[in-house]
Amino acid sequence: MTTITTALYQYPLGTQISHENAAIIKGKKPHFLCFPEYFFVNRSLGNHSQTPHNMRRQHTRLSIMSRELDTVVIGGTMPELADGLLYNTTYVYDRGKQLGYYRKRTLFFAEEGKITPGDEFKVFEAYGIRFGVLICADVFKDESFLAMKELGAQLIFIPTFSLKREEAPEEKFKRDNDIFVRGAQLADAVLVKVCGVKSPYKDFLQARSLVATKDRVQYRVQPDEEDTAMIIFQDIEV
Repeated sequence: MTTITTALYQYPLGTQISHENAAIIKGKKPHFLCFPEYFFVNRSLGNHSQTPHNMRRQHTRLSIMSRELDTVVIGGTMPELADGLLYNTTYVYDRGKQLGYYRKRTLFFAEEGKITPGDEFKVFEAYGIRFGVLICADVFKDESFLAMKELGAQLIFIPTFSLKREEAPEEKFKRDNDIFVRGAQLADAVLVKVCGVKSPYKDFLQARSLVATKDRVQYRVQPDEEDTAMIIFQDIEV
C-alpha cells in the first residue's frame, strides 16, 4: 500500500485561488489537487459556453498551477469546444504537463441539448499510481465503476455539481454509502468526490465532498459545512 495526500478544493465555481490558499496547498505538498465540476468557467460565459481564447487562458492557468504547486491537478471541469461541439471536460496536469483529459459521459438534465457526451473512459498515471476521473452523474451508472476497475484505476476523482436537497442527514449518509462506498467496491478503488460551494453565481449548490473506500466513508463534509468554502486534505492508502 502507498499513502498519498489529496487536496479537495471545495470553493465557489469560477473563482481564483488566492495567494494565501496557494501557500497553504504548497505547504501541505499534496500529490493530487482536485477541483469541483465547472470550477474552471468564465462566469460571464456561463457553464455551457466557451471561446477559444478563454480555453487557452484556462489551460495556461492549470499548467502554471500544477507546476507552481508541484502537484497533479485534476482540473474540475470546464466547457471544452472541439469541432463545433461542446463537452464537459476534466483536464489533468502533472507539474506543468498535460497528461490528458476525460469527457463526461452521463449528462445532467440541464446539460442535455447543450453538452455532447464523451464516449471513452480513461486512466492516467502519476507517482506510480493509476487513477481515473468520473464526472458527477457518471456515478449513477455501474458501468462507470466497472470500466475503471477494468482499466486498473486505484484512485478515482469525481468533480461534482451537487444540487441542494432538503433531507435529513441520515438520508445523505445513506446515499453516500449506496453510491460511493458501493462504487468503490465495484471499482476496487478509492473515490474522491469534490463539490463546489454555493455563491451568488450558483446559489443552489450544496458542497458534499467526500472520500470513500470499499469499507466506509473515510471523510465527508458534515451537513453544517455544506455552505463552507474549505481546502480538505486527506491521506489515502492505495
